[in-house]
Amino acid sequence: MSDSRPPIFDDGGGLPDVSRSTHPTDAGDPVSAKRTEWDRDNNDWDGPNYLVRRAIVVALVVAIITLAAVLVGRIIGSDNSGSGSNFTNANWNHVVTVDNNAGTVIITNPEGEETNRFRFGLSALADTEVIGSTLVSVDADAFAVVPLDAEAKITAATDVTTVKIASTGTLLRPSGSAQTVVAQNTSSERLVMAHGPTGEVIDTLATDPVPGARYDLANARTEPDGRHVLVTDTGNFQSVLFSFDRDRPSFFPGLALAVNDDIVVTAVNVGTNANVAVFDHTGEPGVSARTSSVRAGMISNDKVILVGIDGNILGLALSDGDITELGSLSIGTVEFGDVATRGDRLIVVGELGTALIDADGTIVTELPGARPTTSGIDELAPRRTTCLTVERETAGELAVIKFETGKVEAEALASPDLLGAVDGCQPIIPTSAGYLSLTAEEVGPVTLTGDVIAISPDSGTIGVEQSNRLKLVPRATAQPADDADVVEPVDVGRSGRQIFFAEL
Repeated sequence: MSDSRPPIFDDGGGLPDVSRSTHPTDAGDPVSAKRTEWDRDNNDWDGPNYLVRRAIVVALVVAIITLAAVLVGRIIGSDNSGSGSNFTNANWNHVVTVDNNAGTVIITNPEGEETNRFRFGLSALADTEVIGSTLVSVDADAFAVVPLDAEAKITAATDVTTVKIASTGTLLRPSGSAQTVVAQNTSSERLVMAHGPTGEVIDTLATDPVPGARYDLANARTEPDGRHVLVTDTGNFQSVLFSFDRDRPSFFPGLALAVNDDIVVTAVNVGTNANVAVFDHTGEPGVSARTSSVRAGMISNDKVILVGIDGNILGLALSDGDITELGSLSIGTVEFGDVATRGDRLIVVGELGTALIDADGTIVTELPGARPTTSGIDELAPRRTTCLTVERETAGELAVIKFETGKVEAEALASPDLLGAVDGCQPIIPTSAGYLSLTAEEVGPVTLTGDVIAISPDSGTIGVEQSNRLKLVPRATAQPADDADVVEPVDVGRSGRQIFFAEL
């Protein structure tokens, strides 16, 4: 991973306390009324300050269990896969718990009734993800993919695709999508990747092994559907395109910059300048241009949006290669950039802050002193569909930013170790006084007993560990008015397992 990115945080159990220097110690009032640095320094953000407006948290029930679909995102370029952006579907109808020690998978319905159970052949699991109805897992010696079913029998011999690989034990997602996960071997010479919506697998050892390859997943790029993965091979000073729609990879000069369903963009930085080139997926060259050294890029409808190390925003016309100056950022030296999973926002991080740029190259907002959080699926890049969560580490502050407008949706003094749903607009955050719920309507303490270990994709249900059991509870910020309003937790098994939500 690039050293310029923020440190990785673990959002699964054992969540750390936040310094009490910025939080009240009264468990009944974890929301500080102190005006935050977000507003003191940035009056032009024009966002609500819930810390001022709610010195006393108003008791409201945010959600019980809502199975609402949130289908967000404009995918730039043609869609040849037919898979759709499955991760943007917030529906769920089953809970999947996984025992990392034994490799046992248990599927229950929302009422806690077990409907299926199987073992898929791996044990001592190092990392597991559920994407759509596909489970992907890795241990030190193998990578496994299995389609989930609520009731049909699943056996390791017939239903599980297993690839032997001496892996690093981590599943990572290329920037630009939450649909595809990649495992890397310990020498970085080999990748195995799975496309969640379809369960397809690519093993680079089988497709076209490259001698001396050193794949850098921190600089891997893909489009929202996750069908085409462009990875920088630092060992051979090139980029390699692996596609679930083609049998063999394609090779390109330079660093991976951007990819969509039709084209690839790479950059060769030479001193303070860069040679930016566009190719089709087979390697046929298109337009090219010479610019200042490039740190980020996004493919738009008729151009490539480029951001230079100095913050200049340029447009490279796909028709004739002409360069147009579109604007300039004031976030200091640009370090890197990621395309949001919606496909039409470029998130650029500089030494002095973060900026959002739209598909026309217009600056949506600049966030001084802020960096995107890196919890959960956001480990290498932001992956939520509607909102971006940023932190200002020195002030211990978090803010939820709407991708569409760049406005502050919610903010709080809290740890960056958050759990976020599909849209990213309603995270749950640990504090020294308990858990805090951030929504556009309210910032308030979550009413529950136990440790939060998962949040449903629609954000309405929380998976908690209580008395050595795993339970589902509604997300609420107020005690029920009377016994008739009490919603009993749903027991989904013993503790010591991971919780995932799936639509099966």
